[in-house]
Amino acid sequence: MTQIDWISDSALSDYGHAAAIDAISRTLESGFDPSSDKVRSFVEFSQGQGLVMPSEIGDYVGLKFVTVAPGNPSNNLERIQGIFTLFDSRSLTPLAQCNGAALTLLRTAAVSGAVISRLTEAKEPKVAIFGSGPQALAHILSIEVIANLKSVAVFARNSATSDTLLQTVRETGVSCHLGDREDLLEADIIITATTARDPLFTLDEINPNALIVAVGSHEASAREIGSDVVGAAQVFVEDVATCLREAGDVILAIQDGSITEAELVPMSSLFRNEPASKLRHGSEAGLKLYKSTGMPWQDLAIFSDIYEKRGFLATG
Repeated sequence: MTQIDWISDSALSDYGHAAAIDAISRTLESGFDPSSDKVRSFVEFSQGQGLVMPSEIGDYVGLKFVTVAPGNPSNNLERIQGIFTLFDSRSLTPLAQCNGAALTLLRTAAVSGAVISRLTEAKEPKVAIFGSGPQALAHILSIEVIANLKSVAVFARNSATSDTLLQTVRETGVSCHLGDREDLLEADIIITATTARDPLFTLDEINPNALIVAVGSHEASAREIGSDVVGAAQVFVEDVATCLREAGDVILAIQDGSITEAELVPMSSLFRNEPASKLRHGSEAGLKLYKSTGMPWQDLAIFSDIYEKRGFLATG
């Protein structure tokens, strides 16, 4: 076997959110259909869960294996860990690897950024973000690429990580503070990046014209967004079949009759110069929700681009 390149975390950072958003957008604009992606599988372990995520696009095959160990933070270990491997699609020869958790962090925020750029017209949005972990910061940095952030309001239970997030965001020159009811009502964009299993807010607590980006859960029985909000929103998903397997926010709302499967809009329609669908409220105004569970193609689209540009990045 030939030598496999290791793409470092610093290389992923050097590559950045702007390039990652562009890679996701170009993949969808080229005609790639997320519904053709390989299905990821879940493995239950005594201390958590493993996710096996395969994909194939053009010249490359990707395989990511990550673990989720809920008890790790109390032992000063990362909750999510793993490895991503890139292969040549013709010979299935391994080409390069990277930290799977770092790639997940980058691609989740990049996909959100790509979708947000298509769904909001706010040039200086007010953002409310639930959660204060790595994904919260990644999403703020991703939004900074596509918009001039007016302010960020943070809603989180962990005071230590909240303080760190506030300081880090302020260092970028963006106003950032702990959020209150008024902040939530005024937010143009609401990000939910938590481990919550029950709704974080109700419909009457949010801006009726907000864009909600929900990325925290990928289980059929867990949700950050309640049925009242899902039922009032135009709902965009990565892929309908994937959503119906993994997105509790949507699955539970369908079960109680708040929305139907037919009303779900695949995100790919936003990138192909075609109408997404007839909007439920008769115009482009109104509440919008993008629900993400993460898909294998997203990692591959970004990492294959990183691999091709590796000569310009720090790979040590």
